[in-house]
Amino acid sequence: MSTEHFVVLSVLGPDRPGLVADLTAYVNDRGGSVEESRMLILGAEFGVLVLVSGAPDAAENIVRDVDQLKAKTGADVIVRRTKSPEEHRRGERKPVMITAESFDRVGIVRAIAGKIQELGLNIVDLETTAVDAPFTGAQLFKIEARIDVPRGMTLAKVRDAMEEVAAREHLDVEVKSLS
Repeated sequence: MSTEHFVVLSVLGPDRPGLVADLTAYVNDRGGSVEESRMLILGAEFGVLVLVSGAPDAAENIVRDVDQLKAKTGADVIVRRTKSPEEHRRGERKPVMITAESFDRVGIVRAIAGKIQELGLNIVDLETTAVDAPFTGAQLFKIEARIDVPRGMTLAKVRDAMEEVAAREHLDVEVKSLS
């Protein structure tokens, strides 16, 4: 078992230059190291999810001093202790990518996520984008979901389930193994 401890930080605040530098300095100054992160601008807000690892005292310092990070960045910050990614995702799993595209409308993410839940599968990563279509200017919506599928479940079962959603919701769907 690893002696490293893990913490997840969720940071949301007004977009500005230097926010990532302030966040990573906070983590490093307390003995932590950034393992994984997702960062992006949504509207005028900058959102960060970051998995941090470190010795037990580093994790404790990051949790204890969170008000200093809030004061420095002016952002809303949530901090939570967590397990290592390996400990959380134990077991024989195969990574699968589901991609769906359609004209933008309410309910696409719900339909895809609902079917994934119905299959008893876990979403590992999900990203959505909306863009204007060439020529028509109509809004197109794209979802990419990476899921973990137990070795006992076939890719065909996942594909059939997503094709049901595609037919009902008028989506173009692709399901492919990443291994």
